[in-house]
Amino acid sequence: MFFLAKVVQLLGIANVGYALFVGVTQENGMGRELTWLMVGFLIFSLGRFLERRASPQG
Repeated sequence: MFFLAKVVQLLGIANVGYALFVGVTQENGMGRELTWLMVGFLIFSLGRFLERRASPQG
């Protein structure tokens, strides 16, 4: 479960990187950039939640 949480966090960080790429390369891409940023943040937060549930200390 811990490794699954880390993979989900990695996907979230990659999604934020993609958001930056979209914002830099596309004309008028700010709206899409913010959307991808929020999606990446939510994915990373899900991974963080799973990581906390998987740790024995709580």
